[in-house]
Amino acid sequence: MSLLERAGLVRQEGMGDDAAAPAIPPDDGSSPGAGPDTVADTQAAEPRPPAVAPAAEGQTLEQVYAAAQVPPCNYPAERLLRLLGGLSAMDEAMRRQTIHAIDAADESWTIDDPLSDAAAKVAAIEQHASGLRSGLGQAEQAAQAELAELRRKQDSAVAEIKRQIADLEGLMAREVTRGAQECAAVEAALQARREAVSQELGTLSRAASEFRVLIGQFKTNLTP
Repeated sequence: MSLLERAGLVRQEGMGDDAAAPAIPPDDGSSPGAGPDTVADTQAAEPRPPAVAPAAEGQTLEQVYAAAQVPPCNYPAERLLRLLGGLSAMDEAMRRQTIHAIDAADESWTIDDPLSDAAAKVAAIEQHASGLRSGLGQAEQAAQAELAELRRKQDSAVAEIKRQIADLEGLMAREVTRGAQECAAVEAALQARREAVSQELGTLSRAASEFRVLIGQFKTNLTP
């Protein structure tokens, strides 16, 4: 009980949670020398966090821990989790007391070992997750840039095709007009020739008729 009391897992009668730890007033900048200007200067002087390098996807937890150089542990956090799972029938307070009792009985490890291991693995997981998010963000930026370039090329190609279509339509209209004008000119020339030939044929017909009358008057036996 003395060991568990020193570990903060159990307490004697009359001791509440408020007696376990003194209250710590919040830091509102009212301490000496910590006025608003000082707090603002401190916040302004804080360096920006470094950019997170993209992480490889599809890694196992073991690979994540190895990449983060998580040190080996005599009593890893996973082992403690399995032990807690085996004690799931107990309530939380009893489980904690049992774990500390086992810790006190076994000098090969302390409760700080799996806790430090868990903290290191949490940091490794968060670092890997940040790397995944960073890689995804870069991939999204690259994809957006590529999509914008593709859309620009598509718009340019469509505009060029529309310009060519407009030129072709103008050319077609000019060709239709020119063809109509040439056809009209040919038809007009043909009509003029028809009229000229008709007049000429009329003149020739009248002359031939006069000659026939003349021949008929003076030489009836002459073959036309």
